[in-house]
This record gives sequence, structure tokens and C-alpha cells, in this order.
Amino acid sequence: MAEEEKPITISKDMLYGGLIMVLACLLALSIFTGGFGMVKSAANATIPVQPAQSNQTNQTQPSAPQGLQIAVGDMPARGQASAPVTWVMFSDYQCPYCAKIYLDAEAKVKTNYVQAGKVKMYFRDYPLPFHPNALPAAIAARCAGEEGKFWEMHDKLFDNQNTWSGSGNPGDVFKGYAVGLGLNNATFSACFDAQEPSAKITADQAQGQSYGVGGTPSNFLVIPKGKIAEADLNSAVGALNAQYGAGIELFVNSDTYVVLIPGAYPYSAFDSVLSKVKY
Repeated sequence: MAEEEKPITISKDMLYGGLIMVLACLLALSIFTGGFGMVKSAANATIPVQPAQSNQTNQTQPSAPQGLQIAVGDMPARGQASAPVTWVMFSDYQCPYCAKIYLDAEAKVKTNYVQAGKVKMYFRDYPLPFHPNALPAAIAARCAGEEGKFWEMHDKLFDNQNTWSGSGNPGDVFKGYAVGLGLNNATFSACFDAQEPSAKITADQAQGQSYGVGGTPSNFLVIPKGKIAEADLNSAVGALNAQYGAGIELFVNSDTYVVLIPGAYPYSAFDSVLSKVKY
């Protein structure tokens, strides 16, 4: 008589352990690929919006206070000092969604609003911990800024993100960019090798966190109250949240409005706010 086969049994502990291992692998994959899902969009949304790339796996935006004062940091503005609207962006040079907003919204706002004297831009550092070359890139940009070429290096880094982001020795690449921009090689190299701007970068991150920034890109549009009707601004923010899903916030100060746009929204989202300002 053939021996009867014995059924295979799996204990609950083994089953739960296996599930935990699968979930852990999926979480690791999410972190290393920078993917944290898409912003929920309304049925009539036509363009998917990538949220800010976060340094937390379960990031939730804090409750919006009535007012929010935004400092511009210590780096030079792009645009005229007299421009009424201020765009302060917290960004990461290695973040692919920061590159996306640089190529689309930032480029078109620069053409249509910055060059017309309507908007001035400020960049603030927020290198994410899972982007190993983001901090060296931020140091390179600030070292270039010491010689008056911050925005030139900023553009060079984003234009060539795919070249250096996976490099094991990005410093050599950045030093090559510095030479191409006409910077003093010895001065730039000394600044970069000593990581002189590190404390300022850390200060940017700390201040960003105090504003509720948890990922990149995080964009703040600061608009003087006399330049836009609050009803128009509320309408614009409401329409954007209806189209793309909740995420854009409006803060009201005594003298300014602040619009938080947390993610790589397209130019049309920025334009829908900026076009209502009375310049």
C-alpha cells in the first residue's frame, strides 16, 4: 500500500513573517526609487501631479495656521528686487521632480514673469537623505555663489542631473562645471572640499521644516495683499484643488498671502495664481 502523503502546514508565525518581509521589500523599493504614489486627482484632472518627494514614508501636511511668514534665505534672487511677488522654493538638486519643475514651471515663470519684473525667485536647500549626491550638489552651488555664479551652477546642475546623480565621485564633475563657468578652480575646490556651506544648508532645512516642508519640491508664492483680491485667490486655489486633489494651501498674513504648492505641479497651476495678480 502506498504511503499516505502528509499535508504541508504553515504556522501563523511563518505566514505573518513572510508578509512582513514582502512589505519591507516594497517599502525599500519605494524609498530608493523616490516613489511615494501620486496625488489623488479629481475625475476631471487632465494632468497627473507628482507630489513633493518626501523624506518620510507616511508624510502628512500639518494643519495650516492662519498666517505663515516665509524668509527668503541667504542666496541671491533671480529677478528684480522690485518684483512684487516672491517665489521661495525648497528643493533638492538630485530629486527628479525638482528637475521636472525646473524644466517646466520654473522655466516658464522665468520667461513670462521674472524677466518682466513681476516675480523674483529664491532657492533654498532641502537635500533629502536618500539622495547621496544632493548635499554635494548643494555645496557646489553655494561655493559657486561665493564667486557670484550661484544661478549659473544651479542651472548647470539641473540641466545635467542625469549625468552626475549616479556618480560615485560627483565632486570631480562639479569641479569641471566650475571651470566651465569661469570660476577660480583653487577657490572653488577649497570651498567644496572643506564643505564650507554645510551649516547654511542645514539651517535652510531646519527653517523649511518649521514651515511644514517635508519633501521636495515645496513652493511658496508670497503675494502682497494689495496686489490681488482674496476672493480671486481663494477661487484659484479652490479650482486647483478641485482639479488635482487637495494639497495646495492658502495662508493669510497681515500684509501678504502665501500660497503653498507642494509638488511638481505644471506651469499652468502657477500661472492660474500669478495671472490674477495686479502688477
